Amino acid sequence: MSDLELLLRQIADPSQLAWNEETYDLALASGIEGADRARLTATLIDRGRQGDTRAILTLGHLQAYEALPFLDDAARGDAPWALAARRALVVLGHGRDVVDKIATDAVSAPAKMARVAAVMDLATVGGPTAIAALAQAVADDAYEVRMLAWDGLIAALDLEPWLRNPDGQREKTTRLELLRDLLACDLKAFVRIAVDELRAITTQLATGASPTSLGLTWTPDPAPEVNDQIVAAIVDPDAPYPIEAIRALSGIARRIAESRVAMGLDSDPSDPRVPAALVQLGAAWTAPAVEEAAATKAGSPEVRDRLVQAARRLRAL
Repeated sequence: MSDLELLLRQIADPSQLAWNEETYDLALASGIEGADRARLTATLIDRGRQGDTRAILTLGHLQAYEALPFLDDAARGDAPWALAARRALVVLGHGRDVVDKIATDAVSAPAKMARVAAVMDLATVGGPTAIAALAQAVADDAYEVRMLAWDGLIAALDLEPWLRNPDGQREKTTRLELLRDLLACDLKAFVRIAVDELRAITTQLATGASPTSLGLTWTPDPAPEVNDQIVAAIVDPDAPYPIEAIRALSGIARRIAESRVAMGLDSDPSDPRVPAALVQLGAAWTAPAVEEAAATKAGSPEVRDRLVQAARRLRAL
């Protein structure tokens, strides 16, 4: 049986495919040429018109440019398989033709995985519309979408080189990496801080500001031992947070150190050392997160009262 016959049989009966396989067998399909390829493409287009998303994505991955009229028409519509057609156009290098539709998917598609796919495609497409949508998507309720939107912004704004040290390694010593960590939190107060800053950065870069002027560039960690001490305190509940050492820091190093302490509100709000340390550090910026932790994460009245009192002290600073 030829590769074409095997593939046509698979298309006619995809029951042997895993649920998460997005295309038909590309290894088989990639070797098909000439009249057989034309027959395969026609079959995939026909199946695509019937809503077969595997067929649509297979067309994209096969670089089937002869299917562009069908894919473009499907991608501009509102049928359930339109999102797959838009993804196929991105694979074919024609994502900008429907970037407005992809942007809408990224910020408002009901299904999380649809938003995930659209955000990933926007990073590939790039351009002002994609960047604006990614700046919206960093506020998504779903952690996965937020993280991919951050990745997409870094790619679309060409900021990756600014995150690397002279040896080409990424280190968490930059403002952008700090914002990524805040986006990863469950506490919405931390997410809001990151969203507001990322959107401001996006706007400033669009108006001509440089990464250097915005403080986005890699800087050496002035006191790596401080982070080691913070990690030790996170791991060992009997170890103190290095308050005086953190106070000696300034700039982004101070913000990163304070944020690493503050994220304890997310992971273990019952730890009394965290709110106490934030008050000692005068980290007034964490007050909304402390209040949110008191309202949503406190497991007992004692923990809640401790957090409420810490928030009041932080608000008073």
